[in-house]
Amino acid sequence: MSTTRSLRTLQLVYGLALTILIVVAGAAGIVGLVLAERWSGEARRVERLAQLAQVVRGDVYRQAKEVFDFHFLADPQASAQYSSYAGRIDASFAELGALAGSAGERAAIAELAAAYAGARAQADAIMARPSGGFSEAEKLDLFDTDYEAGSLARVEAALDHAEDAFLGARAAVERRLKGLTRLAVAVVLVPIAAAAGLLLVARAFVQRAFVAPLAEVLRATAAFGAGDFAGRLDERGAAEMVALGRAINRMADDVARSRAELVRAEKQAALGALVPVIAHNIRNPLASIRASAQVLDTGAADAETRDGLRGIIAAVDRLSGWLTALLSYLNPQPLHRRDGTLAACADEALALLGPRLEAKRLEVARRGWDAGATVRLDRHLVEQAIYGLLANAVEASPDGGRLTVAAGAADGASWLSIEDHGPGLAFAPRQDAFPGPSTKALGSGLGIPFAFKVCELHDGALKFAPAAGGGTAVTLSLPIAGDGPRKAA
Repeated sequence: MSTTRSLRTLQLVYGLALTILIVVAGAAGIVGLVLAERWSGEARRVERLAQLAQVVRGDVYRQAKEVFDFHFLADPQASAQYSSYAGRIDASFAELGALAGSAGERAAIAELAAAYAGARAQADAIMARPSGGFSEAEKLDLFDTDYEAGSLARVEAALDHAEDAFLGARAAVERRLKGLTRLAVAVVLVPIAAAAGLLLVARAFVQRAFVAPLAEVLRATAAFGAGDFAGRLDERGAAEMVALGRAINRMADDVARSRAELVRAEKQAALGALVPVIAHNIRNPLASIRASAQVLDTGAADAETRDGLRGIIAAVDRLSGWLTALLSYLNPQPLHRRDGTLAACADEALALLGPRLEAKRLEVARRGWDAGATVRLDRHLVEQAIYGLLANAVEASPDGGRLTVAAGAADGASWLSIEDHGPGLAFAPRQDAFPGPSTKALGSGLGIPFAFKVCELHDGALKFAPAAGGGTAVTLSLPIAGDGPRKAA
């Protein structure tokens, strides 16, 4: 026996792993954003230092031009412009000092400030002399040699040094940002890889704990339905699947032990005692399986995994609905009608009979599948009634034979007919048929009476007739415009 932990435990582990993955990815994203913002701010700071160095260079040369204009061109506005540029340069130096971050940047700014202070002092002395206070020879010697080639050249050299420092800092920031970009890519790939691994693990778990055991359940129940109780259902998979397998095995044992008595006793009474036991043993694990599959479905990101989980939920719902329908036959309940078609109910029944059809290599021919009208019906009851009629036709048909299932509408009713090519019925069943001992070794004797009762509850009809070429043709019809729901009697 291969047993996996409870689905609830595995569900909690899966949810915890997914939560941790989300938290780690979120934390990595937040750290990345903080680091990116920090180094983006550093890049903006360094870029602003470089811009201010250019502003200082331009304002220094504009200030020098105003000195030239004052003495060479006698520009009356030169003195005011000179003072304006001096104020702008002082503001730029103040901002440079506030933005400086490293010792190298502060040293370069201090060197630039010292060079500008020397040039400013010389320019202030020149501007203090009245316009025209120098001879031409003095002007050329003073401006070309002392001011331009001396003070301004030292300012230019200091500016070059400062710009080199700022550009070096910018290059360092750009290298850091590139490194952060590469790290961000790695940080993004790690959660993606972890999520992919989690999905693969979840898919493997679903396959091992759900899909394979459910296939085993379907195989075993098909064998049990055919009357083969010699084999045992392998109780494996998740704990809930093991419980389901154990319950089915117990059910098979009960059925095997009770079969001889059921053939001899009244079928209705025997089934009335057996069905509640079956429902009690199967419904609890079915409910647990459905709830666990629903929770896993909400957290699964893989489409194939979600499809498998939803198929499990649909199969559980169908089994639960059939249990309710069977119990309603024994314990009358109000019908639950809704719009549907007999063809759709036949499709569901044929899907469940798939293994038996394949085992006997039977071909199913559908006719007029879109011709049937919509009727108000209790889907679970009608599906089970059609299932019983189809199961009789399958059993009566020879290997490699053919079943013809046709649908249509006429005279205010929607009908479905099933025609086999078996030996035919010895007599036509009646509306007042009551379950009695079956003439078939593997039969329960309930299929035809159940179908009659379902038709009666829906104000419909069930008719049997010989089929052309041998076999039996059975036709089930329900009114298209039915009245309100009737209470089963």
